[in-house]
Amino acid sequence: MIKKFNNKEKDSYLFFILLFISLFLSNTGILGITDSRIMPNYFIALVIAFIITNKANLNLYKLMILGLIVDLLAGQLLGQHALIFITIFVLSFLANKLLVIKTEIQLSTLSIFLISNSFFILWVTSQSHDIFRSPNLVILQGLLTFFAYLITKLIIVKFSLK
Repeated sequence: MIKKFNNKEKDSYLFFILLFISLFLSNTGILGITDSRIMPNYFIALVIAFIITNKANLNLYKLMILGLIVDLLAGQLLGQHALIFITIFVLSFLANKLLVIKTEIQLSTLSIFLISNSFFILWVTSQSHDIFRSPNLVILQGLLTFFAYLITKLIIVKFSLK
């Protein structure tokens, strides 16, 4: 007998598949980019895409556990991504409660706002003493993360329609 998956199960499987792809991409470089400081943050793009599209049934507890797992697997400061993911969730929740966000331009603006706040938290909780980074590098990394968000969102929408 063939088991049919409901939409929540499909979204959860898609989330974990994209999480492993993000883990792989974060450890490999993009062709032509040798500087690791401008690599996009695929985990932030993934979480923002799933929170904005309301897929994978994410809550604060799941985001905290996910952030700790990402920190362990990526070798980052323990709790840094958990704080970022929880902040993304709370800011998105507040924005949806206070504002009427319906159009694609509004969603893109919200995602840019969330990416900017995520990079601010990364900067504040940074382990390195490289506090003064070039604004061009930060803008380029933000643009690449936004591009990764758009691709992730496109994959989510494409696979959730099937």
